[in-house]
Amino acid sequence: MLCVGNPMRGDDDVANELGRLVERECERGGLVGWRVFFGQDVPENEFSAIREYAPDIIVVADAVSGFKERIEFLDLSDERDYIYSTHNLPVPVLLSYLRKICEKTLFLGIGVLLENVLDFKEGLSESAKNSALKALDKIYELESYIKA
Repeated sequence: MLCVGNPMRGDDDVANELGRLVERECERGGLVGWRVFFGQDVPENEFSAIREYAPDIIVVADAVSGFKERIEFLDLSDERDYIYSTHNLPVPVLLSYLRKICEKTLFLGIGVLLENVLDFKEGLSESAKNSALKALDKIYELESYIKA
């Protein structure tokens, strides 16, 4: 899993929170075989470590605005479905690079309110904390689908 988000931009850190939850689940044995890469706001810095790890599937998690606090796996292979993020590298471009490392690359969008990512502030809103927990449920759903 590659987590994208700036911890100094409030709810933009929601994917990193999901990454921390996934790591805890791995430690307790709830998720097996997962590794979390924290790309923060420069996710391309993790590409070499991901390439070295050689995963079967990559899940890229990031906060998205205008998504009304929904959590979904999204198909961003069509440029017309472009989602604006707070990062320098547009998400579809990021995914296209990662698909060269691993063909099975999925994007998990975690909807947050735009006003909660605009200013520099630390900490997640209660809404974002709940969204991170719901996103963990999506990871478990994916896990059960993969193992079926």
